[in-house]
Amino acid sequence: MSFNRRQLLTRAATTAAALPMSPLMTSVLASIQSQASGTNRHPLRFVFCIKSNGLWAEMIQPPGWEQRLPFAVVYDDKGRLQDGENGKIRKQVTPAASLEMESTLPLSAVMEPLEPFRERISILQGINSGFSTYHMGCYQTLGAFQARGRNSIETLGPTIDSVLARAFPRPVPHVCLGHDPNSPSGVAYVPTSAAGRDKPIPFYTKPKRAYKELFGVIDTGAARREYDVQSDILDFFAEDAKRLQAQVAAPERAQLDRYLNAFESIRQSRADVAAISDQLRKYAPEAPDEIEANATFQVGAGNTEIAIAALLSGLTNVVTLRFDLLGSTSYEGIGGLHGGVGHGQVKNILDARRKICRFHFEQMARIAHALQAIPEGEGTMLDNTVFVYTSDNGETHHSSGVNFPIVLLGDLGGRLARRRYFAPGNEQTDRSQPGYTRLGDVWATLLAAADLPYREFGLPVNGVPHQPIEALLA
Repeated sequence: MSFNRRQLLTRAATTAAALPMSPLMTSVLASIQSQASGTNRHPLRFVFCIKSNGLWAEMIQPPGWEQRLPFAVVYDDKGRLQDGENGKIRKQVTPAASLEMESTLPLSAVMEPLEPFRERISILQGINSGFSTYHMGCYQTLGAFQARGRNSIETLGPTIDSVLARAFPRPVPHVCLGHDPNSPSGVAYVPTSAAGRDKPIPFYTKPKRAYKELFGVIDTGAARREYDVQSDILDFFAEDAKRLQAQVAAPERAQLDRYLNAFESIRQSRADVAAISDQLRKYAPEAPDEIEANATFQVGAGNTEIAIAALLSGLTNVVTLRFDLLGSTSYEGIGGLHGGVGHGQVKNILDARRKICRFHFEQMARIAHALQAIPEGEGTMLDNTVFVYTSDNGETHHSSGVNFPIVLLGDLGGRLARRRYFAPGNEQTDRSQPGYTRLGDVWATLLAAADLPYREFGLPVNGVPHQPIEALLA
């Protein structure tokens, strides 16, 4: 398909305007430097699964180990802890522990979908955020830096998922899939991931839009036509930039060269995608129908299909799934996250949270089963993958970030320990001092396991570099 200049300018009014917002384009641009420097590594995979509204510690606590939590797991008729859900009870220090979970130890009822992968799971409790949080951690959570105010959407550096995507690039280094019912275009800056300071990463918020951009090259219908239009617009702009090079002064030419290099890199990425079209056809999902924006469960399931296909086909090694947003998400049959679940307007908060978390674990299980079914080396794709599940703001709706419960699934080819139950027992509450294990230390652990530098990651408020947690390394 080709277009003359007039046609391209007409289509550019609607289509080209979306290019700077495109997760595909943003992801490719963020990885240019690492690809150019030859830092491609053995394919390790990372799947970050992030929820809103806090993650209650008992949701992931193994049965029979409830006494290891700093509160009694007893609820009232509204599904709240009897001693007060919004008080200080969930913000107490979790007792220290570094234990191996027996292979026969069952998972919690909420985590039951992950039962087939029990021996690959580690559970972390009592991890201090190392920054201020309340309703939302936003970019701080995966970035391990302290923004200037609670619920801040500042991006002060790269997030851990972006760092790993640059280290293990594929044709689309980082696939970000989220939910935002207020995004009619299917793309939004869901406050989760960033490529660097003031460089937030946009998310696909509609599976249909993600399919068009990621798998449009193999489609035979509308998705392919839109993909071709975008490719032709890129060609058009690149040719215009080349023509302008001879007409501008040196300072402007340097800026123009940067734009041209960016266009060329994006075009090369699209060529790389086309080169694996057979793999894409083998694993691509069926073209999804339009999903109503408020159908949160359906959007989440659709995003899971995209994630599976992107990983199995080799399109990416890093996926970030953001299941919901506190202020705008309402789960079908449950209610809104903020007022309904967060403030207890639903009939039973405990039941609501269990249903939501179980759905998230079902999606993780779907991806894990799919990876386990594909041979890789002497094992399967799952053997070289780790999943991270947590909330973006810590222990509860009104969180102080004292406890970030985390589930890790997978060992990155034997680099991470399996079946660990770890709680640092942070007694130090003054975040300006050393002496507590921070969320950034968990991300440093992933970097160390992937043989990547970690001391410069994040911006700890006390100036003490983040360190790997030795108990979690194999």
